[in-house]
Amino acid sequence: MPLLDSGINFDTYGDRHNPPLLLIMGLAVSSRAWDRLPQLLAQRFFVIVFDNRGTGRSARRGFAYRMAGLADDAAAVLDAAGARDAHVFGISMGGMIAQELALRHPDRVRSLALGCTIASWRKSTPPSLKTKLDLLLLNLGFVNPDRVGRILVSAEWHAQNPAGAIDWIKRAERTALRFATAQVLAIARHHTLPRLAHIRAPTLVITGGADRLVLPVNSEVLARSIPGARLLVVPGAGHCFPLEREEETVRALSEHFLASEARAA
Repeated sequence: MPLLDSGINFDTYGDRHNPPLLLIMGLAVSSRAWDRLPQLLAQRFFVIVFDNRGTGRSARRGFAYRMAGLADDAAAVLDAAGARDAHVFGISMGGMIAQELALRHPDRVRSLALGCTIASWRKSTPPSLKTKLDLLLLNLGFVNPDRVGRILVSAEWHAQNPAGAIDWIKRAERTALRFATAQVLAIARHHTLPRLAHIRAPTLVITGGADRLVLPVNSEVLARSIPGARLLVVPGAGHCFPLEREEETVRALSEHFLASEARAA
């Protein structure tokens, strides 16, 4: 992975002549959390992934991040990868970064996909108290398969793959509590809701219908607030819907981004 002067590590997949696609990961995990998604999408796109500040091989410093700064990191990655602009998919916290990127750097975003995310921390519909407690215990290091499964995937998928979610989170390289907290502080201050009407990029809002961490009603708010946005609910899938429904996710993203390419041609 090339390292930027700002301390952000990134990597690329696929042919540079294909349409560029930037993937922005969520809270407290590295870009390895995308699992096979970059390689699958690289069949049609020039895929760019990076480790958010505080995770993976990127710089681990600072005590309180802001979403605007994380979005500026994403813009710097596009510069370093030689992409004037790109299609953008952000998931969970990455979806919040993607919103800021589209608002702060609108000329850099060809089209937008926002996965299982929120428009505002203080205006969002929160998860249940049990889910909040599970998330707190997980971040404190109390990791077990059932807790990870309850937070990240649907009950049905977890029953069929009891080690699947915890194996995924190990591959995802969870960061230390200090840097997870720095990212949580960015989430706590996230509030794009009054500005979302300014987004002009064609937008797909996608969520798992059984997401217990970011309730699907939050995606409905996003889809209503962004002009022309389309909402796609993956029935029965949890927060990590790309893990549970890999093929469906690749198809939905590819169709959205390629349709945007066709309209721009």
